[in-house]
Amino acid sequence: MSSSKLQYRLTPKAFEDLDEVWRYTAENWSLDQADHYIDGLAQAFDMIASMPLLARERIEFDPAIRVHHHQSHLVIYTINNNQIDIIRILGGRQDWQVILRATE
Repeated sequence: MSSSKLQYRLTPKAFEDLDEVWRYTAENWSLDQADHYIDGLAQAFDMIASMPLLARERIEFDPAIRVHHHQSHLVIYTINNNQIDIIRILGGRQDWQVILRATE
């Protein structure tokens, strides 16, 4: 894998998660806070694209995944053909392993 930044894409489910994060934050805090939090997640996506091996590989899943913590959320992703596929963005209190196994 080269040292250049990879491209990333969000799966449809990850887009749904992102929308839900924004909606929840806007309803419970403010529109500005929701925008700010989503901007932080976008920066996390860029960091993952720059350093994709940063998160430990979880080989108990097939295909193997990586889980990056960002504030109160988990960014769950895979590395495929020199591209980062962000498959879910889940709250840190959610049982992410059960959620992912239900979709395997």
